This record gives sequence, structure tokens and C-alpha cells, in this order.
Amino acid sequence: MLAKLPVLIAVALAAFSISALLRAADDTEQHWAFRPPSSPAPPPVKQAGRVRTPIDRFVLARLEAKGLSLAPSADKWALVRRVSFDLTGLPPTPDQIARFLGDRSDDAYEKMVDGYLASPRFGERWGKFWLDAAGYADSNGYFSADTDRPLAYRYRDYVIRSLNADKPLDQFVREQLAGDELADWDGKSELTPTMKDMLIATHYLRNSQDGTGESDGNPDEVRIDRYTVLEGTVQIIGSSLLGLTVQCARCHDHKFESISQREYYGLQAMIFPAFNPEQWVKPNDRATYAASKKEMTAWEADNKRIDAKIAARRGEKDVAKRKELDEQIKNIEKQRKPKPGKIAWVTDLGPEPPDVPLLVRGNYKIHGEKVRPAALAVLDEPSNPFNLDKAAAETPRTTGRRLAFARWLTKPDSRAAALLARVLANRIWQNHFGRGIVASADNLGEAGELPTHESLLNYLASQLADGGWKAKSLHRMILRSAVYRQSSRPRVEAKKIDPDELLLWRFPLRRLDAESIRDAMLAAAGELDVRMGGPYVPTNRTGVGEVVVDENRDGARRRSVYLQSRRTQIASLLETFDAPSIVFSCTRRTPTTIPLQSLSLLNSDFARRRAKALAKRVARQAGSQTNIRIDRAFLITVGRNPSKSERTAAEEFIKNQPDQYKDQPDAEARAWIDLCQALMASNAFLYVE
Repeated sequence: MLAKLPVLIAVALAAFSISALLRAADDTEQHWAFRPPSSPAPPPVKQAGRVRTPIDRFVLARLEAKGLSLAPSADKWALVRRVSFDLTGLPPTPDQIARFLGDRSDDAYEKMVDGYLASPRFGERWGKFWLDAAGYADSNGYFSADTDRPLAYRYRDYVIRSLNADKPLDQFVREQLAGDELADWDGKSELTPTMKDMLIATHYLRNSQDGTGESDGNPDEVRIDRYTVLEGTVQIIGSSLLGLTVQCARCHDHKFESISQREYYGLQAMIFPAFNPEQWVKPNDRATYAASKKEMTAWEADNKRIDAKIAARRGEKDVAKRKELDEQIKNIEKQRKPKPGKIAWVTDLGPEPPDVPLLVRGNYKIHGEKVRPAALAVLDEPSNPFNLDKAAAETPRTTGRRLAFARWLTKPDSRAAALLARVLANRIWQNHFGRGIVASADNLGEAGELPTHESLLNYLASQLADGGWKAKSLHRMILRSAVYRQSSRPRVEAKKIDPDELLLWRFPLRRLDAESIRDAMLAAAGELDVRMGGPYVPTNRTGVGEVVVDENRDGARRRSVYLQSRRTQIASLLETFDAPSIVFSCTRRTPTTIPLQSLSLLNSDFARRRAKALAKRVARQAGSQTNIRIDRAFLITVGRNPSKSERTAAEEFIKNQPDQYKDQPDAEARAWIDLCQALMASNAFLYVE
């Protein structure tokens, strides 16, 4: 055994320094995710008649190599429901269904897709995907304190606005990394709506947990809390934009990726001037007033009006009536409006860059060499230098480091932009098909999953970048494809050849995500509040530990994206259906199937209230005839007419269920409520074919 010890040590050391060996061999230069942008030609296929977009050729070529083919197209009932949920997170209305079914034109499907892409509900649906990936929350996440972030909602609204406007994604990214440097606002000159959006966008950099407002330990603990914010922000950048697990290089060279510890601190140096542990600004103080001159003039005029009223009161009263005067002045003071335009943002503490130390073995107390901001070597290339001097010269109030990084990351035709485009295209594909072309959406590196269709992902990424980074164009291409329009019906022979369905020989059957379930129940009940934007709707924890929204509160029936996203207090219905509690970020949810899901749909107050409202809606729209009411209930909830067996079962239920409520004057009404609740708990409601 002793004779073998040197060998074992050598093996262990080799495993520990695998990243160094990989860099020495220069193999990572050839890793698919780090290659320059490419636009592969769609391959030829035998079944050319099935091709609707170039996407189909890439998928068909793989299928034909295995002796498989695409499934037949889904029917129009299934397609309108699929597209509606995918693009808006809501079920199609009966009118939308009727309009699509009645449209016999050749481009009926394309018009239907474009209609949903133009809906303001699109930004709410796809904005939530980005917010999860960016680590957004309405609280700071410091253990049980988990204090409020009252201004975070402005970032949420910025994301939704940007996606609805189809803002180019490269610009979207630059604004979030360096919006303050792009706007270059001095606080005195006129502030345009575009400039204000850029300032709000920087909240992306403060989505990480930040307990420094509550941190009151010894100096070492305070330092740890501050560095934790830095590290969380770097991790979010790595997972949401680079698709890499950069955080693994905090203490040593990355074991599996071509990222050295020095490069990790080079990334940290980008944001260090805004989050300097030695000159720390607590989260509640990271705010500014970003208002237009018109807003400020109106506010100042209002203050002068109030000042004049107070002066007039003081001139009317004598000293003997001081108490009455004080009370009147107090009431007048209550009329003052808060200073307009307060936003939470990120900006550097000044133009002089601070020293950034490499932490030896990640130890906060042991400072090693000083590092400068630098791009990842694996993406470095002569045609895309990291030009810090140019950015710094353009931003006299900041260091320009984040702007330099943002430009480097989005430089056209660069390796960095190619990786960014692959990450974003992969995530868009994932949220349409339930699985990315690379399953590990936050890790496209050496340790990540291999792409199932590498050429297709490169093609999608190039289409995104070459098409002006317009996300809606990519959505449109995906949704128009024959691959997307397939039926979900299983095929035994195909399942034998490709049991994991990685080759996309049918459209994957998927359960609705948590937010879509809640929002769809409200929509079916006719209760959905579609007001957009503004402060979150608070949630409360009940005496039995359930987290709910007070039904009597204004906004209680708004979309789930507007509910309070507190890290330690996720709405119970959403949490039951796998909504994440954001620690760093969430780039992909893993669906579960647990008994509590069915129990919540059958027993929760929320579900019962929606069933009652749906039953009233059905009765109001369909009248008293049983078969017509059943048809209407099915159309509203599952987007189609009932099958013959479903109608028979529903009729039997309505006939017999009142017996369960003997001696109750509303027995029949209760039966309809039960039927409506059963429909909203059914697989036909919860799953998209």
C-alpha cells in the first residue's frame, strides 16, 4: 500500500489541477461553446415536404438518421392553447379560440402567433423567465431577517417593458451591466425616459442577496457579508449571461473549466468599484432620484403651494391658539408628496478604481496580488480587446469598467458575443420545449451537458445576433417550425429508439409552471386583474404557516409576476408547483409530482373561490341548459369541447352530485362548483399538449 501512495497522490493532484492541464493542452479553445460565431447551413433532408423553417431541417436530419420522422401536426385546438400559454402564460379566451378556428386563410397560424407576440402579456410571461435567471427578488435574503427591497419592482417593470418593446437583447444586457455609464447622467441635466430606464436596469447588479443592512457582527463577519454580495453578483453574471460556473474559481483555479482564480477576480474587479468592501454602501442607501425637469418643477411648485398655506395659517392664528395651529399645520404637511423618481440602482463610488485583491484560497483576510479587470482568456481574441481606457475616458463619473465589459461581451462577431447568443437562444428554446438544446442552461462549459443539436443551437444563436438581437424574431421562427407544431401523442416505436425524446420526434407534453396555473385559474374564473407594473402585491403567512394573498387586498387577483417575491416567503400555491425560492438565480426549474399539488387544488381556499367564480361565469354565459353549460366550462378551462366520454361523465356528475348536499337549498349550485373545481384540477387543465 505504501508503495502505491506516491501514485495515489499524483492522481489526486492531477484531478485537482485538471483545469491547468486542460489549459496547457489548449483543448478548451476547441470547446463548442467558446468557438467564434458560426451559421451552419441547414442540412438536406428526405422529408422536405415537412419543412416549414430551417429549424426543421436540423431536427429532421437527426431523426432520419435514426429512421424516425416528425409527428403529424397538432390540431388547431391544441395549437392555439399551446401558443397562448407559451407566449403569454395564459389560456386562450373563447373568442381567441373561435377566431383561430374560423380563420381558413393559409397564414391563420402565423397571424395567431403574431397576435400573442404583440400582447402586453408577452413581457409578463417572458420577463419572469429573465427575472428568475437574473436572481430577482423583493427582499434582501439575509437569513430570517430577509428585509424588504421596496424599489426592486422598478427593475421588474423595466424587464417587462423591454421585452414587450422587443428591445435588442445585446442592448438589454449592456444596460443592465452599465446603464449608468451609458446614460452618463449628472443628476442636473434633463433626464429622458430612455436614460431613466438605463439607470433602473443596473438593479440587475444588486439582485444578489445582500444582508449588509442587517449585518451587525464583528469586523470579520461584516467583511464576509460584504464579499458575499460581490460573489453572488459575479455568480449571477456567470450563470445568466456567460452560461458558466465561474464561482468555482473563487478559491482556486476551476477544476473543470478554463477559468483561473486570477480571472475570477478579474471579473470581480468589474463591479468592485461599485461594491468596494472598504467603502461599503448599504442596500437601502443605493438609491437616487431620477426625475425629469417637468416632474421636479411640478413637485417644487406643489411644495411652494403647501409652504404658502402653512405661512397663511401662521399669519391668521395667535399664540393662544398654538395647539390648534400645530394640528392644522400637521394636516397640511401630510399633503406633501414624496420627491419623485426614487430608484434603486448601481453606480461606481467614483472615477478612481480601487485596488482589487486576489483572496488567497478565498480567505477574506489573506490578500494576495492585486488584479485588474480582464476578460476571460478562453474568449479573448485580438479583434475584441478589452478596452478599459476608452470606456473610462467616456465616463468621467465612473471607472468605465462595467461599460468596457458590456461592450466586450456584446461585440459583434466575437467569441464572447457568440457565447452570449448561445446562452440566450438556448434559454428561449428551453422555455418553449421544457428542455434546452443544452440541458444545463447555466453551464455550457466543459462540465455542462452536451448539446443534443449543436449545429441547430449555433444556427439559432447566429440568427439571433445577425437579426439585430431581436428575441421576437427567434420566437417567431421557433413557433412557426414543424418541430414546434407537432402533436404530443406518443409513438411506441419512436420511444424504443429514443426513450428520452431528445431527438424531438413529438412535442413534449408539459405541465404548466406555477405562475401559469395560478394565473390560468384566475383567468378561467373571469377574475384576472390585468393591471401592469407598480409595487408588488404583499403576501402574508397565516397561523398555519401557509403563505397567501389577502383576497380583500387591492391587486389580490393580479398576475403572479406582480406578487411579492420574498426569498423566505413564496406564495404556497406557487411553491407547491415548483416556483423557486431565489438564492442566487434560477435558470431552469425541475418539475415535481407530489400529493400536495392535488390536495392544494382540491382543498385550498384559493381554488374553491376560483371554482365558485367560474361556475357563476358559466351560468351567466351559457344559461341553464346542462349540456351547453358543460361545453362552456370545458372551453373556458381546457380550451376545447369535451369528448363524448367526458360529456357523459360530466352529465352524470351534475345529475348525481346534488345528492351529496341533501337538505341544502343550493345543492345544484354546489354541484356545478364541484365540477368547475374538478376541471381546474384535471390534467387537461394542468398540462399543455
